[in-house]
Amino acid sequence: MNTFFKLDNYVILDLFEIQLESFEGYLRFHGSKNFSKNISFQNQEYIFIPCELSNLESSSDGRQPKPTLKIANINNYMSYVLKDRGDLIGKNFIRKKILARDLDVSNFSDGINPFGVSNFKTYISYDQFLINLKKSENKEFIELELATKIDIQNINIPSRKVTNDTCSWGYRCYGCNYGNTADYSGPVTTNTTQVSNTANLIGKMVGMAIADENDKVFLANYKTSLSNENYALSSINYSGKWTDTSTYNKGDSVYLDFIPNITTNLKTESISSFNNKPNLFYVCIEDSVFNKRPDLNTDIWKQDQCSKTLKGCLLRFEDYVLKKGEDGRSLPFGGFPSTFSHDNKR
Repeated sequence: MNTFFKLDNYVILDLFEIQLESFEGYLRFHGSKNFSKNISFQNQEYIFIPCELSNLESSSDGRQPKPTLKIANINNYMSYVLKDRGDLIGKNFIRKKILARDLDVSNFSDGINPFGVSNFKTYISYDQFLINLKKSENKEFIELELATKIDIQNINIPSRKVTNDTCSWGYRCYGCNYGNTADYSGPVTTNTTQVSNTANLIGKMVGMAIADENDKVFLANYKTSLSNENYALSSINYSGKWTDTSTYNKGDSVYLDFIPNITTNLKTESISSFNNKPNLFYVCIEDSVFNKRPDLNTDIWKQDQCSKTLKGCLLRFEDYVLKKGEDGRSLPFGGFPSTFSHDNKR
């Protein structure tokens, strides 16, 4: 009987997983107040984000449950996760209920699990849903409505839309890969980054910051034949990763990690950034800017973004397509699968 009354959050845990893009895998997290730190289960790390899953009850009349996931938006972390991913609509959400004794021993400083010895064979419960809609988003939390696969509305089959004038790839990452194609010949700058676990530095060529999401270019005289508005900057000065100890002026370009390391202010834990994701590039449009983080001060920092239109693509890949001495080149990726019939005759 004593063991029965101990069946609370100290011994039972909910682990959550949200599917990201197909090449990114899953975001794994938990919200147990009794384990307010990152934990490891089956050699997978689950970061600590305060959250609550509600409305899981089933109905006797056959109606499918639509649970609500309320998750803390600490320092806009979840807003970063949702950004440019269509609010994760249609992505898988998984809840795994386990016993604390089945946690990896690496979670405990002495290598001994105080909740017992694991004999894990299966989960207490394993629930899978799809994200149906975003109910609300603010600086404090984000609410997502979940649904079963047979209760999803407006899902696209196949899941990739085919459009004739809008690129479906993510800017600077898989597909587009702006600035990182093997034979790219366009505006570039040198990004000096440190190799993990070594003291060596390497130079990586990355595409120069070109324009904002509305095709307003940063440089005053850049590709004027495309009739662009511009920020009237005379030059772009690549300054590497943004720091809060540097002063920046007009034309300075910096980058932030795609999802930065974010202190949760809960004990001293921090949320780790994703690996191998495209950086976010920004350009300063004022002088003497100090300790103003680019993504939080968009009046003085403008993000390099693609409009996902043919014009936005030309701003970055026109030199590639019209490379001197070569005819008939095309974009180095299938960004615009046409839905209109066309004539291949010259």
